[in-house]
Amino acid sequence: MGNDYLPSNPYEFLNKMRNIRAQAYKNYSRWDISQAAILKLDAPIAAFDAAILISENAETRTSAAIAKRNLMRANLEAVGRPFIQGHLIKNPNVSDDELKAMDLPVHDRHPTPAPDPTEAPELEPAPKTGGVIEVKFRRVAGRGKPRGVKTIEISMIITDSPVPPADWTALHENVLATRSPVRITRSGHERSKWLHLAGRWVNTRGVKGPWSDIISIVIP
Repeated sequence: MGNDYLPSNPYEFLNKMRNIRAQAYKNYSRWDISQAAILKLDAPIAAFDAAILISENAETRTSAAIAKRNLMRANLEAVGRPFIQGHLIKNPNVSDDELKAMDLPVHDRHPTPAPDPTEAPELEPAPKTGGVIEVKFRRVAGRGKPRGVKTIEISMIITDSPVPPADWTALHENVLATRSPVRITRSGHERSKWLHLAGRWVNTRGVKGPWSDIISIVIP
């Protein structure tokens, strides 16, 4: 089975689908499932059942019978998996205990919120072509982004001086990015001036982490 909740053994698979159908018919009103949706399971279950009777019988077991059984299983899965996912696993009316009784996976219905970012990113700006600077960003200790982080916010200011601002509040231009590197393109009259920039992580809830150091680079 691996991580799959549907058994590979044909008899176990058939019995599981029968049980799922029986529980759905029994609880359709409370689970808010239409009988028409459950009825769609009947024909493919019956066809798979009939195919098993032939393929697993020593007197009628042939390669063609096995192929037919596999096809009928595929047909049943094509109907059964969407039913299980849509009407059972993702159905808030079906309790965790009821899912376990059908030997179905129980998912976290109340996922843990993304943690607040607590570390600053590392920025690595480099000149590219005229007026273009490419900024790579990463975790200081490791690759990629911290858990729960969606984007990076890079703020900047352009000055004539190589001395960076004393505080991040002076950085008044903002860029958001989800992938490294970020390309910053400036106008021609800004070439040879200084670009001062810093970055901070932003998680999936919009919470922003601490700023990195302000670093400076000449606009090529």
